[in-house]
Amino acid sequence: MSALMGSSTRAVLTSLAATGLAVAAYLSWPGFVAAAGAATLIFAVGWAMLLGLPAARGTIVVLVGATLAAFGAVLVGGDLRYLAVVMALGVGAAFVHELARRDGRPRLVESLAGTVTGLAVVCSGAGWAALGPGVIEVALVLCAAIALAAASACTAIRLGPWREALITMGVTTVVGAVAGLALLTSIGALTGALVGLATGTLTAALHILLGRYPTAGRFPAGLAAAMLPIVVVGIPVYVVDRLFL
Repeated sequence: MSALMGSSTRAVLTSLAATGLAVAAYLSWPGFVAAAGAATLIFAVGWAMLLGLPAARGTIVVLVGATLAAFGAVLVGGDLRYLAVVMALGVGAAFVHELARRDGRPRLVESLAGTVTGLAVVCSGAGWAALGPGVIEVALVLCAAIALAAASACTAIRLGPWREALITMGVTTVVGAVAGLALLTSIGALTGALVGLATGTLTAALHILLGRYPTAGRFPAGLAAAMLPIVVVGIPVYVVDRLFL
């Protein structure tokens, strides 16, 4: 598909995906894990196009394989203990991919760096599955989803990079704190504010960064850009859960 996606469209897709994650977590934890995995796979398929990497097909294979392995490792281990192994094997696969190229290997360092960066993102996405189906964890997912939707709304407003980033971080911190209180669990305002701050910081930074890539308007790449804020906050939310709850 050659359709173009503007930043506002990507922001709407991010908000819709975050809402879908929240609904899935509320209804069924296996459904939530499947939804998080689907968002990560969408990112994995479009990442190479988003960066304009050479030999994109091999990068897609590496990232899709790493996504399946990361979620499988988390579900089997119950936490992140095996995720480092998946990352290490993924880096090895990225090197094999570069060695197997038969196109003269142009932009070798850029291709390898892009693939490894994608590996870090998909491993972070697996952090969602490590949260577990507890009541507090579900509430934490709802809080993060609300903060993601608020961050996406802020990034759709064009105010200049620094002003937009500061507003996004401030709004999501407040929204996260309010959500932490409103959900009537032991999350609390402080934990909600931390989730909101982490979400807002990452979303604002990614929005500014992705605005530099002209391919972000193309459909598969645009979908990857829309899923990226959701996928990348998986481990930060997991860390907040383990340290503060």
